[in-house]
Amino acid sequence: MEFVLPLFLLILAAVCGGIIARVLKISPLVGYIVGGVVFGTILPPQVKNIARLSEIGMILLLFSIGLELSLTRLSRFIKIAVFGSLAQIVLVSLILFFFLQSLGFEPLTAFVLATGFSLSSTAIVVKVLGDRGELDTIHGGISFGWLLVQDLAVIPIMVVLPVLGQIGESGLFLSIAFSLAKALGIILGAILLGKTIVPYLIHKIAEVNSRELLTISSVGLALGTAVGTSLLGVSPSLGAFLAGVVISEGQEHHAIFAETRPLRDLFVALFFVSLGFLITPSVVAGNLGIIFLLAAAVVVLKIVITFLITTAFGFKGRTAVANAFGLGQVGEFSFVIYSAALALGLLTRDNVTIGIGVTLVTLIVSPLLFRAILPVWRKLKKFKIFSPGEKCFFDNESLENHIIICGYGRVGSWVGKALENFNIPFVVIEYDRGIVSELREKGIPVLYGDPGEVEILNSVNVQAAKVLVLAIPDMIAQENLITYAQTLAPQVRIISRVHRGSDWEKFKTLRVNKIVQPEFEAAMAITRSILSSMGKDKVQIADIVKKIRISHAKS
Repeated sequence: MEFVLPLFLLILAAVCGGIIARVLKISPLVGYIVGGVVFGTILPPQVKNIARLSEIGMILLLFSIGLELSLTRLSRFIKIAVFGSLAQIVLVSLILFFFLQSLGFEPLTAFVLATGFSLSSTAIVVKVLGDRGELDTIHGGISFGWLLVQDLAVIPIMVVLPVLGQIGESGLFLSIAFSLAKALGIILGAILLGKTIVPYLIHKIAEVNSRELLTISSVGLALGTAVGTSLLGVSPSLGAFLAGVVISEGQEHHAIFAETRPLRDLFVALFFVSLGFLITPSVVAGNLGIIFLLAAAVVVLKIVITFLITTAFGFKGRTAVANAFGLGQVGEFSFVIYSAALALGLLTRDNVTIGIGVTLVTLIVSPLLFRAILPVWRKLKKFKIFSPGEKCFFDNESLENHIIICGYGRVGSWVGKALENFNIPFVVIEYDRGIVSELREKGIPVLYGDPGEVEILNSVNVQAAKVLVLAIPDMIAQENLITYAQTLAPQVRIISRVHRGSDWEKFKTLRVNKIVQPEFEAAMAITRSILSSMGKDKVQIADIVKKIRISHAKS
């Protein structure tokens, strides 16, 4: 009972907090922490001691975050992701450092808090972008790469933290340089193992076809890496994160994620409940004004800095606004930094309470920031300085009876190749400089700009076009383009690509000429193949496929 009762009470706190979060439609992580705050004021000390188990939760959480991240996906926006993200961390940390000092915080405390505030939430942003179907959009790709670099940047931050306690001693700069070199060595070593030994071992374990063995091996890999990095003076949870990143490119990473997720969810709940134990309600009440002031300052500063950096790298308009507002909150890695700093004596418990309080406020307002993207952009684009920026590489006045392809990715590029074969004139709107350069070399008319901007249709002479193909994954942008095109050029035939059933229904009400749902078309192709293998003739197959299409159109 000495173990079971405290564990039950911890889980009860997580359940109550999770229910509250679900009712209020906020992040479950916030609910778990609030549950920990409430239960922490009434639970006996022995219950709080068992919360040390929650460290496993952070290890598994960061391991799974690493699994979901992909170094390959970083390559498309590597320049802005690496240099833009690092510039944002440095600028935000520097400005907040002086701001915190002006509020009376000690220099060391101000540095640690400012560094934590400079990071954004991978878990929240990736989930929201996934729910909105925007992970494959331009701003989704930029945000994803930005977050990956931020997460990797935490490793040198955590390595330097123990050295900060030596401020005032001789050889400080040498210690910092050694710590950074050690962090770089750990990252390179992890990548090397991830490209050689680890994939081979995981593949051999997967060949046994035992789910239990795969689960045990995955958890063992996460914990083993955590132990290994801790021996080198790096946070165990960051070691687990690295382990996830280096095997994320393997073919088994989806299976590993699925097998470890239930266990991860349990221990993650315990971790965030234990974070709630660190918060002293009286300290929150006494510093409520500072917490809200800091939260507002952090959100506004991160939005402004991120917007300016994104714009400086050539991504303007709605893309810059979406990236800035999407990364406006403080992330879960700040909890790791504050917990480590508390253990090292760099922060007091009151400082940690303020840091966690600020982070909670920004996480709560994060959904509101995403909802504000479109209204804010509609107001900003009235000013010329915030124009999306576009560059035309053809004579747009000569365009007539042409096809407009918005987005030249996996879908748009195949459409373009088909049109090329029949010498049908078409023009491409694309924001990827690499794709634009390739099209220019081939002599294909292309306009560099955000295909999600409605005004860009004027530059490709939409009034004289025959067909408008919307091959971009951003449904909000598609909806705006459809409305604008129908108003400006009602004779243009619009063909749109959607993924979700709700988008299909919405676009039907918008009277789009042709709606293509890749998942449904894949289902039809599979159905035809199955019926053909079962001996059905072409007439029967065509008849059943037609009936299914009619049913789908009416649903």
